Amino acid sequence: MRLVNEFELSEWERQHAWPTEQALELVRQALMDRQPIDGLDELRIGLVIDTDSEVLDQIERGEWWLVRPEADYADWVMPERSFDPAIMELMQNPPAQATRSPRLFRLLDSVTGEPLAQRHYIATLDGDTAPRRTDGKGIAHLFLSAEVQPISMKVTGV
Repeated sequence: MRLVNEFELSEWERQHAWPTEQALELVRQALMDRQPIDGLDELRIGLVIDTDSEVLDQIERGEWWLVRPEADYADWVMPERSFDPAIMELMQNPPAQATRSPRLFRLLDSVTGEPLAQRHYIATLDGDTAPRRTDGKGIAHLFLSAEVQPISMKVTGV
């Protein structure tokens, strides 16, 4: 609900306005509960004495109307649907996506043969270096594109 000055009230809003008695009760309750009302600040700006009773007087005299929320819904014009041809073309013929294959490596201690679980290592994939960590079974999970050839791993903290 919102308050609208009588001079700015459209015919559509006038049809969806609360009757004066109901509007007074709704605004009175909102003022007591300190609930926000759209348009209340504009109404208060024009008052000589900014009190709740003056706000209610404006509504009672018909200078301000309380409009129902439905007034804002039914007057909307839906935009005409349009689709960008370039977007539609991409949706119908998506470009090829780069594929990555999972590669799994189990890192083992060279002396005991035990898996190196939860160990930090540095992986170098096709010249790019990144710090990583093995899982609980000592497995290093690397996701590589089909073109990547050289792979090196250096376990740290050993």
